[in-house]
Amino acid sequence: MTSDETHAAPLLRPADDQAADAVIEGWSRLFAYLVVAIVVGFTVVLPFFGLLLAIATASYLRAGDLHARRHAGGLLRLLAGPLTVPLDLLRGTGGTLVSLPYAAVFAVVVPMLVMSVAAVGVEVAPLVGAAWGAGAAAYVMLAAPGIRVPRRQLMRIFAALAAEPRRFAITGVLLCALSLGAVAGAIVLQPRFSPVYELKNSIAQQLSQFQHSVRRSVS
Repeated sequence: MTSDETHAAPLLRPADDQAADAVIEGWSRLFAYLVVAIVVGFTVVLPFFGLLLAIATASYLRAGDLHARRHAGGLLRLLAGPLTVPLDLLRGTGGTLVSLPYAAVFAVVVPMLVMSVAAVGVEVAPLVGAAWGAGAAAYVMLAAPGIRVPRRQLMRIFAALAAEPRRFAITGVLLCALSLGAVAGAIVLQPRFSPVYELKNSIAQQLSQFQHSVRRSVS
């Protein structure tokens, strides 16, 4: 190796590191969205329990983000750190509660948009529209525009997991399989609103009336 090559080699390492970091960041972002897709799909199938899962997940990720910004550490600290600081859990929950009005807007608007396809002669079951509204609300709490903290913490966790390539690859395969299953279930399965049966009947009635009004307005 010539002296020029010897001096050039170290100069290439930072660029290589940046490229590797960019790849890890890209995969971490993809994995984060796969987690969001899993939660959204689960929420569409089981809206009540799915929304509880979304609230709990968003709250814990927010708490983890607060903890990670104060305490450096590896994967274990990123996953379990918030459990050691109850105040972070309270703050994370508070941040999620603040986002609930934003999520509620989507929970109302999305079913109305779904029911609006009656204008072109397509009839959708009211409970299906309501379930997709619940799924939209779950998405808002985790990754909607302006909601960056939960997704950022997920990316931080997956970036730390990338230190173990085999585990990183296995995690990717599992997330892909789970997300495909969740999306397929959201499309194929009939949503179940247990245990909120009275609320289910009320929502179904309201959306059915809205669908009929749309159909009458175009007929």
